[in-house]
Amino acid sequence: MVATASVPFEILLEQGGLDASSVHRFADDMAARHARANLGDGAEFLARIDRLAGSDAQRRELMRHLPALRRRGTAKRVRHLHDDAHQDILFDLAASLSELMRRGLATEANILANRYLDVAPQGATGWATLPLFVSLGATATGDAALSEAALAPAAPRLVAIGGLSGTGKSSLARLLGWRVGRTPGARVLRSDVFRKRLAGLAPEMRLPPAHYTRHSDEETYEAMFESADDHIACGNSVILDAVFMSRSERDVAEAIALRRRVPFTGIWLEAPERDRIARVSARDGDASDATVEVVREQSRLSVGELAGWHRMRVNRPLDLIIPAARAVLDRRP
Repeated sequence: MVATASVPFEILLEQGGLDASSVHRFADDMAARHARANLGDGAEFLARIDRLAGSDAQRRELMRHLPALRRRGTAKRVRHLHDDAHQDILFDLAASLSELMRRGLATEANILANRYLDVAPQGATGWATLPLFVSLGATATGDAALSEAALAPAAPRLVAIGGLSGTGKSSLARLLGWRVGRTPGARVLRSDVFRKRLAGLAPEMRLPPAHYTRHSDEETYEAMFESADDHIACGNSVILDAVFMSRSERDVAEAIALRRRVPFTGIWLEAPERDRIARVSARDGDASDATVEVVREQSRLSVGELAGWHRMRVNRPLDLIIPAARAVLDRRP
């Protein structure tokens, strides 16, 4: 077993399972370690995974991704890791994803994968390699069941989760992520993360109010939509996490799915202003910069018609919200 397959769960595990903030810290530490590592040999890594790919499904998947894997080798994505072995950094990430999934922690695996790519962007083709890397890693550790399950087909789809600030969009996206698409689940694209990335900042660094302009909004949504389109083109499922205040933003999300001929599901979360204020006030270390003033301002604005979107009240227990959201996802388009 490679070193990172043994995730330090004695540190990460908390009562009731893995805490999302701890998973985020682990992803951040992994990304920083990868950035510090010396460059590796892409050809040697390809030869290694070629030897690992023994099943027909693995061979087909490897051939499908071979051009992208070669590009990753020349783009400095292969590093000297673990006793000087040559590894693609996403192959190393996949080892931790495999360990989480073996422990029945698919939600946490999806959170880890998404956080890693939020802080160390790898593009849509990078996310698309994860099923193969998880499968090959499972083969190396003798887990035949996971090796096969990781490559189970799942048609791509686009899910948009919208709602005013403080309705819990990001929490719901994290809890649904692993249920959408192939291993390790959907790529969750959050507008708050894209806004910080465009400003050259880490997700949790705060932006001054001057950065929250109509032009900034347009740039943020454009970048998020472009990424979503790229992911779907690569066969990845996507969850968009954004306010979606305007009808035009909602229409663009649906248009992407229509153009790519994939199912679209829009979920609109609703909660009383007092609940949204309480949620925003309690935030700490979050990518969102929404304040109580922002919540109150949004309450005065009209979001227009929500045709085709499933409206869901979230001022109720989480154990009622999750089944309701799952039922929406399970409906045939």
